[in-house]
Amino acid sequence: MFSAGLKLELRTRLRTGLAALGALGFLAVALTAVGLTLGQFPERLRPAGPVVGWAMIVLTFVYANADWWLDQIQSGLNQRLRVMARDYPGFVYGRVFGGWLVALPWLLLAAWLVTLFYSQPVSAFLALSAGLLISAAGLTALCSFVAALRVLLGNVGVFLGAMALPLALPFVVLGVGLVDGITLASCAFMLGVSILQAIVFIVATRWILSLV
Repeated sequence: MFSAGLKLELRTRLRTGLAALGALGFLAVALTAVGLTLGQFPERLRPAGPVVGWAMIVLTFVYANADWWLDQIQSGLNQRLRVMARDYPGFVYGRVFGGWLVALPWLLLAAWLVTLFYSQPVSAFLALSAGLLISAAGLTALCSFVAALRVLLGNVGVFLGAMALPLALPFVVLGVGLVDGITLASCAFMLGVSILQAIVFIVATRWILSLV
């Protein structure tokens, strides 16, 4: 069932590829809006770039995946799998893994946009990219969790994206820290946090989907 979930996720992402481009467009608009505000204070724009970039990327990433589980629920597939599949959790884990694979190039492009819009040096791009790739597993699992909560709570779930940033705060803090200098210890610690959050959020996602 893991492979079935993975294949479904990759097909779905390929079919909705324009949505990923739209999310990058939204990110560009958000970065521009913040940049115009900070542009009145040029001395603040470059130092604030990594912090603002991380926050905007996380929020955009969450909202871009807000409808992650809607197709599985609305088509009745989720209920059928819960009743008939011998490895329902494996199917969910396969879909999350597929989402992680697709997230990797998207996050790299997002890092490039932040670097471009806020005139960051190459070192900042490398640090931002490294941080996003290391935390990709945790961020993807966070998105799956928030999307599952939205399905469970209905229209109220639209506002759950606001809680994603506090949950992703460890990644933002650690990621911004990498801009000051990438070390093996900091990368290893960030990877550990990412794996831990990924496990927690994936298990929570599977549990929520078993309720709907």
